[in-house]
Formats: sequence, structure tokens, C-alpha cells
Amino acid sequence: MLKSHTAACDFDWHQLNQLAGEDADFESELLTIFLQDAKNSLHEIRSAIAAKNIPALEEAAHALKGASANVGARAIAATASQLEQIARSGNIQGAHALMQKLTRLCLSVQAQLQTRR
Repeated sequence: MLKSHTAACDFDWHQLNQLAGEDADFESELLTIFLQDAKNSLHEIRSAIAAKNIPALEEAAHALKGASANVGARAIAATASQLEQIARSGNIQGAHALMQKLTRLCLSVQAQLQTRR
């Protein structure tokens, strides 16, 4: 099972372990798929912010929130939720900072995955 003391509050590794049926290889595969999807979502978020496309921003943030919650990426899900709420308010002020935070969080999960391989 993938674990890190510093990431314990950011990621529910037990949830991922249960989702993967306690199969470490499948955990890695799920995280790899999640990170690719997250990368795509971050691209959509970045584009939506640049275009000031609030509906697209809300949709991309919502998708990332759901995918993150499914694999146990709690900090990513919480930050995506904040971004979704900003978009719902119709004001994207603060969206860029949250996108940057999401990028850092995804990179952190990716680094932890790489240390396991």
C-alpha cells in the first residue's frame, strides 16, 4: 500500500487500498489513470480560466473533485470543490491560485507514486 506520513492528511491511502482490493499494482495503475485524468482536467481548468468560461470551469472542477474523491485524494477534492464553488458564484477571482494549488497537489501525488515504483 502506498503511504506517506506527510501525505496522510492529503490522501486517504486506505481508501485507495480498499478500492484496489489491496492489490499494490492495481493501486499504482489506478493512480496513474487518475493522474492522467487530473492532468487533462487541469488543462481544461487553465483554458477555462484564460477564456473566462465560467461554465467550463465549474464543469472541469466538478469532474476533478469527483475523480479525486473516488481515489482518496482528499486535498485535491477539497481544492477542486473550492474552485467549483468560485465558478458557481460567477466570479473567478482566486481561481488561478486554486489551479496552482491543484497542480502542486497533483505533483505531490505523482512524486509519491514514483517513489513506490
